[in-house]
Amino acid sequence: MIKNLAAYARQADEEHLIALKRMTVEDSIAIGEALLTSDVMRLAEFPDDDHPLSLAIALGIRSKLTET
Repeated sequence: MIKNLAAYARQADEEHLIALKRMTVEDSIAIGEALLTSDVMRLAEFPDDDHPLSLAIALGIRSKLTET
């Protein structure tokens, strides 16, 4: 049971920051693309956006599957 919510929140924030600092650029990109292409994005509202299906598509990066 959490007895000191403020202390717990501070500790959790510090642990999250440490974890983020340890991530590689590749890890960050992979997580970002996973979030952007997941069902979580259906909850987000972007009234002025065209909702790209993939970060790679939005950046113009061609997939090996689409190259012929």
